[in-house]
Amino acid sequence: MMSVKKNKGKCIFDIGTNKVICLTYKSINELDFDIFGWSHKKSSGISKSRVSNVEKVSKTILDVADEMRTKVNIENITTNISDINSLQKKEFSEINIGGVKISKKEIRKSYKKSLQNSNLANKNLIHSIPLKFTIDNIQSLSDPLGIYGNNLGLNTYNIWIDSSIVKNIDNCFKNANLIVENIIDSSFASAEFCLTKEEKKIGSTCIDIGAGTAKIATYYKGNPEYINYVPLGGNDVTNDIEKGLEISKELAEYIKVLHGDLEHSNTKNIKLDLKDGSQKNITQNILHGIIKPRYEEIFEIIRDKLQDNLVSRVGVNQIVLTGGASQISGLADFAAKIFNRKTRLSIPNTKFSYLNKPEFSNILGLMRMKSDIDLKKIIKSVSNNKIYNLIENFDNWVKESFM
Repeated sequence: MMSVKKNKGKCIFDIGTNKVICLTYKSINELDFDIFGWSHKKSSGISKSRVSNVEKVSKTILDVADEMRTKVNIENITTNISDINSLQKKEFSEINIGGVKISKKEIRKSYKKSLQNSNLANKNLIHSIPLKFTIDNIQSLSDPLGIYGNNLGLNTYNIWIDSSIVKNIDNCFKNANLIVENIIDSSFASAEFCLTKEEKKIGSTCIDIGAGTAKIATYYKGNPEYINYVPLGGNDVTNDIEKGLEISKELAEYIKVLHGDLEHSNTKNIKLDLKDGSQKNITQNILHGIIKPRYEEIFEIIRDKLQDNLVSRVGVNQIVLTGGASQISGLADFAAKIFNRKTRLSIPNTKFSYLNKPEFSNILGLMRMKSDIDLKKIIKSVSNNKIYNLIENFDNWVKESFM
């Protein structure tokens, strides 16, 4: 019997509160892909983007993977990861180079020294982003190659998450007979896809409002400056409607999507067909009065968090919204009033029409980060030798970027 050769490519998983998506693809360049296949299932065992039941999450991943295996080979897996208690900070490390001319060797040494100084108890370093080099505490450079000096310093932006979260995600995949090679912070991935180069340069914040959490990432002068999470999202809006109108969760979600509006409040009548066959009548005003306070709360919490970060407070000129819960009518204008910044909604515009919705910004960001040479250097590998894998990624970037 003749066997059918399956396509082979990179594999991305997006593990969310409401759904798990698997997608396999081949990179053409950092902005273009060929997709071989994709599948998704409703999530089970995930609360606020965090694994709450390993068995249920493992089963969902296995179901998605089994469906994909009929179409393509699944390997080289990268997945997103979210931690509302993640830690981020800038760090500086320095090595003595003894007056020699700086080569790729010295650049690698400086990065290794930076990583070795970044171990924290019960935390996993998942990204270490090189920002700039300094020579003898004077010059600030993005490319120090060929310059003589005594001391080479490196500033990095580091992101840590709880070790237990990494272990849980890793175990869920292992239970599904899959091995995760790389993990990427969800906020980081969404921002990399949604923000333009110009927006990253002038100072912008990307807010990805998902089902369970709102993910925040600020960029300034082309580099990430602030990443955080708020444990509120679209599901909280649905729960408010469910309780406020005393209807089922399914019906609450339906009318949120169909009639939810932050822009207009009116007396338009909305008929609800209940499970028992009866009808319930509400007005648009009532629905608006339930939805508005929750979005107000989410944005005010984010605004306060941004105020606590100096760059986000004074350097942000643009707010970019994305994520499944960003699709409610009037959201951009509503957010602009709260943040007092220009605001736009980011909707993917790819050649794959089925992915051109804000809820897919994260998985598209994961693909872009895996394909972009400059971003490969900061993607953390899940392995026993975690520091080595970050260094290996950085080495490959050095070889390709510093010619």
